[in-house]
Amino acid sequence: MHIIRLVFLLFFFAAATGICETSNTASIRGTFIDTKDGHPIPDALVRTALEKTAHVYPDREFEHATATGKDGTFALTIPNEPQTYYAFSLMVIHPQYQSKLLRYEMIPRKSQYDLGKIELKRTLSLRGTVSGAKNLTGFIVNLKMHNVPADFFRAAAPIEHAAKTDTEGKFQFTDLYPIAYTLTISRGDVIIVYVTSVDPQKQDQISVHLSQLQTLRGKVVNTQERPIAEAEIYATRHPETPQAHGALLTSTQTDETGNFQIHVLETESQFLSIEVSKSGYFSRVYENVDIGRMPSSIQLEKGATVEGRVSLPQGLPSDAEYAVKVFRADADMEPSLNPLALHKPILLRYFSATESAFTIDGLFAGKYALYIVGDGISATGVDADASANPEGIHVLADRPTTTLRGHVRWADTGEPVPNAIVLRSWYPWELYPHDMSMTLDRFEVETDTHGNFEFSNLTDARYQLHIRAVHAVPEGATGRYQRRLVHKQVEVPTASTTYRIYLGKQDGTPFTK
Repeated sequence: MHIIRLVFLLFFFAAATGICETSNTASIRGTFIDTKDGHPIPDALVRTALEKTAHVYPDREFEHATATGKDGTFALTIPNEPQTYYAFSLMVIHPQYQSKLLRYEMIPRKSQYDLGKIELKRTLSLRGTVSGAKNLTGFIVNLKMHNVPADFFRAAAPIEHAAKTDTEGKFQFTDLYPIAYTLTISRGDVIIVYVTSVDPQKQDQISVHLSQLQTLRGKVVNTQERPIAEAEIYATRHPETPQAHGALLTSTQTDETGNFQIHVLETESQFLSIEVSKSGYFSRVYENVDIGRMPSSIQLEKGATVEGRVSLPQGLPSDAEYAVKVFRADADMEPSLNPLALHKPILLRYFSATESAFTIDGLFAGKYALYIVGDGISATGVDADASANPEGIHVLADRPTTTLRGHVRWADTGEPVPNAIVLRSWYPWELYPHDMSMTLDRFEVETDTHGNFEFSNLTDARYQLHIRAVHAVPEGATGRYQRRLVHKQVEVPTASTTYRIYLGKQDGTPFTK
């Protein structure tokens, strides 16, 4: 009986030891201290994000979080499966300290990560005084952080700060970062102070004297010298460096007689522009403006108009919309995988799907390519001449959209490839006038656990696909995974089938149905 108990205890101990050795969790410990005096920092928010072995992009989902105690120490438990995770990122946030982001490689079979003492720098402050007016109460002081590429502060810190002056014209900002800011002071909707750069790391106090405002008066008329009411006038102060921010100093509208009066902050002419605009007219923009030399009468030319009607697919929701996107007649409408090859529309107008008639105004006389697009509506193009469109045009855009489906597999094993990134090419009609390269992730999807991906709401056309996946192979005794990024580019038509695409295939076959 004793022998049986001994065997049982030995089995239990071996099993428990095995469980400890193959633990699928890891604990992270550390202490945050003040850089200046070394004292612990309590109540700091600590968050971790795990980076997955087979993922192309680092995972920035900070799902595990805790707060430091009175001694500045924190402890977190995270998953620890080497076949799934290979690194973790740690972010710490505190109202009085600069945020910090750290990254650590995960070591197989390691279940304890003692990060030791981690120093944090305090955020900065800026005090200021405004002078030059009898009543100094209630001015709005605004700080906007300069654009600094690839700087962690841009992601972790507030971009803008605002404060009000007190009865003595004093204001104060806290929780600033060691990056320059553009400072403006406004009264009502008019900016009365503009400072291109204020760096709280180099100065903690600033004195500002209110500048003089210049008065600009004028009249807006059409080419027949008739007044234009409700024309918009904008005065803009441009930045002196690429990192700083410009500012809309003030704006106004013309009255029924076309007259306007606007008070503009005194600004060096090379940084000031005046824009005059009215719907249906060509805007006029004056650069390098000297207020004293601005013309008293500003003439706007009425733009040409294209009118048309459209036939849309049946069964669209009652609240559906379609867009008319206007391109130059010679615009290249080929698809692209290059985020910098942005053949953007020059104009965009939305209309309700219940309205078949559309009007596009404000065009120069000449030829254009118009595209009708929308959810459930295949892109349809038509040529239009804004200088000769007496009877309007008719666009037959009654084809519904389609879906592109695919299945990604490894060529050597035939196994599906999960978490692969599939980027499809886009056509110019899918873009917007304001599109920038960083907004094009809407043309990208990730394969599911079975290697499947899908793009919906597409126009029936040919698309290029750029597929990226991580091929992770264990290195043997170390238990680490060697990660290799695999690329493949293919071209497929949209069709009611699923394309099987192999990564690593060497026979030149791009895909199979």
